[in-house]
Amino acid sequence: MTPVEGATIFQKFSEAVKDLPAWIFSAFATTAAVLLFVPLANAELPMEYRPWLVISLVLFGVLAIFKWVVVVLRAWRAFQAEARVRKTFHLTPIAQQCHWSVSKQADGSMVTQIVANFAVKNQSSSPVGLVGVRVIKPKIKGDVLHDDILVRQQHGRMYGTAQVSDYRIAPGTTLPGQAMVMIRGEPGGSRERDLDVTLGIKDEDGNEQRVAVLCWGVKNAKPSDDPIPVEALYSITDPIEKDVAAVLQAEMVRYEKNNRSRGGFGSFYMTYDGRSDLQIPGDSWVMNTARNQEISETAEQNVIRSDSLDALLTIYSRLETSDERERYTNVLLSRLHEDRGYARVAYLIVMALWKVGLLGAALDAAMFGLPEDDQRTFGMSNVLMLLNAMLRFQHFQFTNDELDTIERFIQTSGEHTFRIPQKISAIRACRIIKTAG
Repeated sequence: MTPVEGATIFQKFSEAVKDLPAWIFSAFATTAAVLLFVPLANAELPMEYRPWLVISLVLFGVLAIFKWVVVVLRAWRAFQAEARVRKTFHLTPIAQQCHWSVSKQADGSMVTQIVANFAVKNQSSSPVGLVGVRVIKPKIKGDVLHDDILVRQQHGRMYGTAQVSDYRIAPGTTLPGQAMVMIRGEPGGSRERDLDVTLGIKDEDGNEQRVAVLCWGVKNAKPSDDPIPVEALYSITDPIEKDVAAVLQAEMVRYEKNNRSRGGFGSFYMTYDGRSDLQIPGDSWVMNTARNQEISETAEQNVIRSDSLDALLTIYSRLETSDERERYTNVLLSRLHEDRGYARVAYLIVMALWKVGLLGAALDAAMFGLPEDDQRTFGMSNVLMLLNAMLRFQHFQFTNDELDTIERFIQTSGEHTFRIPQKISAIRACRIIKTAG
């Protein structure tokens, strides 16, 4: 037999066996093994047949193994293809914006809050709405008090849910999103450690994607009376960062001369009842009247202004690309930390981020970056005090989702919340009445 004839025979043999099912080869190999190794069958077997049985066992055994490998690979590929079809969205964690904390409630219980920010890409051919989030790891025993996932508007700056705000991600696009879960209980161990978390996030069709994130914990601040030096502007090379830092440092000078001990808020002032350049008043009320005194009845006529806030918003309005806007956002968020030296003007940073639709991210950064009950800079307290005033005099500027965001924030904060809960209730009631009218 020539080599060409041998190759032809092998080719015909390969074509003959490639379509045979794996169970046939397994059956032949098993039969050969029984005849060779089972004593009763082997005793009746003529000796001249045994070499052929050995060859058959090896041949069909190898073919069976390869066939089963092919079967497994095909099943795995089919499973992967089905999984890709089911995977309607992809989540990429933003490492600098994933946090966790534990706070003590009024009833003495401990509540764990996990916050994770993502870039969410729609991989399907239709809009995707994210509707649910759960904590898979670590296991925290206790009731889930809150679980929500927000995404940014497709063409805007506000954040909201698919259920309430109808915010969905268009096919092929990527939007920032934020998942938040609050559980009555805690995972144990140090509350300052970084926590490995696995979240399950679900869309409207019930497709769930799992994503692992590293959430950093709240580090206890070391008390010190020494002022924290701020950065030198000349050393900042990024023009966006330099402009933002310059405005913040200018506000710090304003705050030194017009701070809360003098009834002021740096550059912030208001026009109220026809009077301008007024300090923002605190809460007060008149007894024995049925009027709603938690919120202003003339909120649309009130104006709370700040030229420092206007300057920050002017910087933002000049930015042309998403990369520039992201740099701007990160510059502000990174300075909501006690170590950066801007804690006393954190209220300005939060207001600027609120105006560009990032109130939730700003409050999260403040919670994890600013110490509570800080009697030196009053960073967190100033944020809440100004929010309290804005809810009273400018409540029409807050969306319902933003009211939810503020309410969740104060629930987990140990700082004095002024009368923010009462104002939010009054705002909701007022909106119900206006809707009915």
